[in-house]
Amino acid sequence: MAELLRYGAYLPRHRAPLGEIQSFYGKPGRPRAKALATPGLDEDPLTMAYEAGREALAGGAEPGTLITVTQSPPFGLRKVSQTLARALGLDERPRCYDLGGHSGSLLDALALAGVLVGADGGAPVLVVASDHVVSYEERVCDLLSAGGAAAFLVGADGAGGFCRLGPQGRHGVEVYDIWRLGLEPEPRYRLEVLFDAYGQAAVGALKALEGAAGRPVGDYAQVCPSQPHPQVLRALARAGVQDEQIARTTFVGEIGNLGAASVGLALALGLDAAEAGQAVCALGYGGGEGIAQALEVTGPPPAIDAAGRVAGEPISVGTYYRWTRGRQAEPH
Repeated sequence: MAELLRYGAYLPRHRAPLGEIQSFYGKPGRPRAKALATPGLDEDPLTMAYEAGREALAGGAEPGTLITVTQSPPFGLRKVSQTLARALGLDERPRCYDLGGHSGSLLDALALAGVLVGADGGAPVLVVASDHVVSYEERVCDLLSAGGAAAFLVGADGAGGFCRLGPQGRHGVEVYDIWRLGLEPEPRYRLEVLFDAYGQAAVGALKALEGAAGRPVGDYAQVCPSQPHPQVLRALARAGVQDEQIARTTFVGEIGNLGAASVGLALALGLDAAEAGQAVCALGYGGGEGIAQALEVTGPPPAIDAAGRVAGEPISVGTYYRWTRGRQAEPH
């Protein structure tokens, strides 16, 4: 068994007006989010991972392993995890793993951390998810491209944590909801497939988790889902999730799609709102696979006020365009 010792989160402070961006590109329909959390020119998935990781490590033991999760590494031919370890100033160089995949991969990383922490003499494992998948021009209105990061310090059972990692449930649907055509510079969502696949995968994963944990979905105080699009959250009702269970963990309609960091921010929001003795469920989704994770809150969480970071400072369409132009083609 493993438990969470601390956690952290980071959101860039800038908010781009999606409605104005949509009007600028002449794209019809109602904006799917009020704004997009937009990294500045001096921010990328590495700098955001640093901020979240630093918060998670504050006052904690130095990790023996560092796992990073991202769909948008800011450079090639070297590991994000190793660079982050140096940036965090970790004296004893930890074992470093880069984990790719999809927006549910943070839960893969937590499962891996639970195994590693038990096999490494109890040394903690730092898991950091950070992303900024930039969309090309008008496609941002569908991708809801935003940036953010979340970090979790995982320790062995009995290490003084506040939340025990429970079992996972998984369910896969053979479908491509994100794809590239030819030499297109960025991935695109097939929205008509995404909505159906998300619901199927969520229902299957939560049903599998119910069998593994022996707890129906309605018994969780907070459900913390990945959120690629606001419409997918409606599919959770088919799995038995009630509105009040996601009321404090929903943010995509406010700041957009955080990619691999989406479920991490949702989990940070859920832990902030949880109390000792309650159970929390994290739900990741990507590429047709749903992953549901049970967590048992055993003590007062070290609340970080993640909800207070959702609001930000507005920027103009011109500033947004200048900051993001070309980022989808060549990482900064």
